[in-house]
Parts: sequence; structure tokens; C-alpha cells
Amino acid sequence: MTVKRQWLFVLIIIAVISVVINTFVLSNLTNQYFKDYMKNNYDQHFNQVVEYLTETLKDKNYSSSQISIDLETHLVDPITRIKVYDLDGNLISDVSTDAQSYVGNSSMNGMMSGMMGNRINSQSEEVDHAQITDNGKVIGQVNITKYSSAENSATIWAFQYSLLENSIISIVIVLIVAIGIGILVSRRMSRDLIHTSEMAQNLDIGKDTPVLESRVKEIQVIQQSLESLKTRLNLKQKSRKTLIDELVHQTRTPLTILRTHLEGMEDGILEFGPEEIQVCENQIDNITAIITNMSNMIDAEGPENALKIEEFELNQLIRQIMNGLKAQFEKKNIDVSFVPQDKVIIKTDKYRLSQTVYNLLTNAYKFTKQYGSVRIAYHINQEVIVLSIEDNGAGIEKKDLDKIFQAYYKSDKSPGLSGDGLGLYIAKENMTSIHGTIEVESELDKGSKFILTFPQKIK
Repeated sequence: MTVKRQWLFVLIIIAVISVVINTFVLSNLTNQYFKDYMKNNYDQHFNQVVEYLTETLKDKNYSSSQISIDLETHLVDPITRIKVYDLDGNLISDVSTDAQSYVGNSSMNGMMSGMMGNRINSQSEEVDHAQITDNGKVIGQVNITKYSSAENSATIWAFQYSLLENSIISIVIVLIVAIGIGILVSRRMSRDLIHTSEMAQNLDIGKDTPVLESRVKEIQVIQQSLESLKTRLNLKQKSRKTLIDELVHQTRTPLTILRTHLEGMEDGILEFGPEEIQVCENQIDNITAIITNMSNMIDAEGPENALKIEEFELNQLIRQIMNGLKAQFEKKNIDVSFVPQDKVIIKTDKYRLSQTVYNLLTNAYKFTKQYGSVRIAYHINQEVIVLSIEDNGAGIEKKDLDKIFQAYYKSDKSPGLSGDGLGLYIAKENMTSIHGTIEVESELDKGSKFILTFPQKIK
């Protein structure tokens, strides 16, 4: 059963139960208060009949027909019959009402009145007797017949049948309203659920679906989870190519060094001694470390957040990254300068830090025009490294500063540039993982400055 049908079914059941409970409560309240009302009404008419007959029978010239006419006014629920006798037991007047003569204004009332009359006639009646006296002398007797209980009153039965009829009408009206409201609400809910289902299906086949945010909180949570899952899956998929490209760039420097030294030794310029062997071994170690770190990220099943903490020298890492990008910067005649400090040994995840610096330098290369400049510098502030990368390129608009670290975000300044908008997002994720931060200062058409702050040693 679909959610739409379940919602309509539950709504209809609630509406019907509400009307039934309301009818039951009203019926009980009617029985409770009508009993007292009918008893008081009966006592009042009983006393009035006795007082009337006492005054009337004193006069020997009373009229039986007039007595009957006057007594008919007292034939009200629960009184059904009044008989009056004289002192000798002769019947003076006999008036009664027929419960079956009750006729309503509708066919429903007509049908129910017959049922009501049969029900009332099937019940026992009781008779109250009262002697009519004048100064202590009995001058007559009245017998008043009434229903045996207030529940058998014609008025109560009429009210209950009317209540039942109106309850049925109320149920029909409530059902129409409930179905109408249910269709409107369920249509909106089902629309959101159908869209969310399409998001999940398209996510499975790798197809993008525009997000139509739902007003239902639970559906919003599902949509946000799907969006988060899509981001992570896209990162896994797209980061493989990105990481492979980075692998090419980052391994270029040690490979170039190895090639240069081997060619030098082959040409006799360099001697094949222990020092040269150590240089080559170091470059091989660098390549091995880079490939190992990359393989963990390329593996879709590998731990994404596992840190590999190691000690290394910061100046050497930055120069290695610069050498890997040197050829690209030279093509645009961009001057890349590094202001080194004293050698500093840091203890952190080498791959994540180098990837962050690489991404920032790549962005600087993309957004800096020919003959521009890029400046790299760092300083130590109480065991915290503050590393900055500054360029005089295109800069970033103020409205984009809060968005550039979002996944897949690309500004209007880079419609024709290559990239998938993941570089700065990955840089921020990397800095967070090594307990650092990344900030940006930028002015349009004047350049940008990215500031990395991270601990010198991760404990």
C-alpha cells in the first residue's frame, strides 16, 4: 500500500472514530440529564392535574367533555393516558396519546418513528393513582399512565433517532472533508516522496537530480542524507582522477632529480659515490611514500579519515611541490617565490598537507595572468605553523567568499577553466583532519591570500 493510501485510510478512520465518540458522549449526556428533566416535568404535570380536578369536581355541574379537553394539555412525555373517576367509580374522562402517531419531517424520521413506536409499545407502562379530596372527603380518583422509565420516553427516542440521523450526515460530511484534505496533503507528501525516490534511483545510476526541498522535516532529513551521500560518492569517483593527476605532478620532482643525477653520472659529471646513492635513495623513498598515500585515497573501500602521522622538514616539502609545478608556472611566466625560514621539523599527515598546498598553488596558477607573481611564506607562532600563499591574480568577489569551500562550487570568474570545484573543498577537509584551519583574504582584480594554520606537531 502506498503512503498516499495509508494516509487517506488513517485520516478517514480518525474522522469516523471522532464522530462516533462524539455521538456516544452526547447520547450519554442526553440520557443523564433527560432523566432528571422528565421526572421533574412529570411531577409538575401530575400536581397540576390533581389541583385542576380538585377544583373542578367540587362543582357538581362539571362537564366531562371540558375536563377531557383540559386534561389533553397534560398529555406530555412521559404521560400517555389520564383516567378520571367519580366517587362511585364511574368513568368521567379518558384521554390518551398514541406514540405511533409521531411523524417526522423526513422519510428517515418516518421510518424511525415506526421503529420507535414498536419499541415503546413493547415496553411496560405503569400507573400512578391519586385520590381527589375536598376537605378530607374523597370526591374522585385519577389514574395517570406513564412510561415505565425515562429511557422509554417518546421525546428521548425521537431525539436519539434524530441524533443518529444527524450523526450519519456528519460522518458523510466529515468523510468528504477528510478525503478532500487527505488528497491535498497526501498529494504534496507523495510528490516529495516520489521526488526523493527519484533522487535515490538517480543516485544509484549516477544521474544528477535537482533538489526540491520538502517542507516535511523527516523527508528533508532523507534528502539531506542523499545529498551528503551523493557528495561523498562523487568525491570518491572524481577524486580518483584528481589524485592521479596530483600523483603525476608530485612524482615529477623526484623522478626529474633521479634522471638528472643518473645522466650526470653517465656523462661523468657526477661521481657515483655514497652521497649520490643516498640522494637517489631519498627520491625513491619520496616516490614510494607519495604512491602509498595516494593508494589509500584511490581505494574506495579504504579509510577516508585515517591519518598517517610522520615527521618531515617543511622547507623541503614546499620546494618539492614547487619543483613539481615549476614547468606549468614557467609557461605563463609567473614568478613563484618562497620565503623560507629556519628549517623546521613538523609532525603531521604529510600527504594531506602537501595536497592542500598543491591545490592552492594550482588555483593560483589558474587565476593568475601571465607575468604575475605567487608568494609562499610561513612563520611559527607558539608551536603553530602559519603558512600563506598569496597571488596577484583575479581575486574573489565578496559574495563568493563564503561559498568557495563548498564542494563543486565554481565562481563566475572560472566558467572556461578546467576543474570540478573540489580543490578548495578538499583543502578545507584536509586542514580540518590535521586540526588546522584555512582562511582567505581577497580583493577582486587584485589577488587572493590563503592562510593555513595548523599545529607543528599532532600528538
